[in-house]
Amino acid sequence: MNKLNPEIVQAITHPPAGGALLDPKAAAAFLGCSDWTLAEWRCTGAGPRFVKVGRLVRYTPAALAEWIESHTGASTSEHDARKAG
Repeated sequence: MNKLNPEIVQAITHPPAGGALLDPKAAAAFLGCSDWTLAEWRCTGAGPRFVKVGRLVRYTPAALAEWIESHTGASTSEHDARKAG
């Protein structure tokens, strides 16, 4: 797994007043996936919620945390049941 850039971790865990907007590369690094995977998830609706700023895609730390929480499970059967429902 890639080492997280300390500046990215700082921006997510301690966002400035009003919240930080992260570009897809920073969001992907935080989630441990590629920016291409994140782009595919945007197209299919499987990924975290995002913000469009003009033509730019950005993510809020809150949206990333919410997505992680919604994909956290105690067992694989719990995840499979959520996926099927």
